[in-house]
This record gives sequence, structure tokens and C-alpha cells, in this order.
Amino acid sequence: MVIAGSWQLCDDGLTRPVLRASIRASDGTLIADDFLIDSGADRTVFSAALMVRLQLPTRNLDSGTALCGVGGQTDSVLVSATVQFLTQAGHPVRIHGEFAAFTDPTATDLSILGRDISDLFDLIISRRQSQILMIAGDHRYRVELGE
Repeated sequence: MVIAGSWQLCDDGLTRPVLRASIRASDGTLIADDFLIDSGADRTVFSAALMVRLQLPTRNLDSGTALCGVGGQTDSVLVSATVQFLTQAGHPVRIHGEFAAFTDPTATDLSILGRDISDLFDLIISRRQSQILMIAGDHRYRVELGE
């Protein structure tokens, strides 16, 4: 299977690697969101804006646990959800788990795709080739010397 992402021009004028995913909201609808690929993030985190749209029940992080990054500690909660990607062939790939979610709307504009999901795939992030690919199953990749 191959899941393709894209390079997205963000509001600050920088271009970043993203993958589109959908999450089922409390009313049963699928809500699509762009996830920033962060190879240094331990876990996937939903943006506060996405959480407002999903209206899913949350629970507090365990005592002594916090969501920390370059900007320091950020308020967050946990949510049980299924993240759904579409392969290039249009087939859904669903990953169920307990994900973190920012509660502060200023924490980030984009949801973050962390290694809890990306480690399930071979991840290719190529700015020079303008490609973002998550590969698994029967698909493989090969690195060749260019001419």
C-alpha cells in the first residue's frame, strides 16, 4: 500500500510535509485534517481546532505526564479515535489508538503525525522530488544512483 502526502505552503510562508487523514467525529461523520509529519514527535497529536470539530470525549493525561516539545510543555488531553488514511488506490487504512490532543488553540495550526503511526510504515519525505510517501504491505522502495 502507498499513502501519498504533499508539501503544503503554510500561513507563515514555509512549506511543510503533510498527510491528509480523517477521524470519525462524535456524530459519525468523517472529519479530514492535514497532519504535519514530525519524525521527532513520539506521538500523534490532534490540534485543538480539530478537537472542537470532532467533539469526542477526552480524558486527562496520567499524573506526572505532559506533552512537551521545543516550545515547552503544552496543555493536552487524551482521546480514543481512529485515524484513517486513503491509499493511492483509494482504499482506507485505519489506525485505532489513544492519541493526544492540544487544548490550547495557539499551540499549533496543524495536527501532528508522530512516530506512533509513522513507525508502522516506511516513510519517505523528499523535498527535492516533491514526494511524501508512507509505504507498507506489498510495496517496496529502492534507492538508485542517479545519472
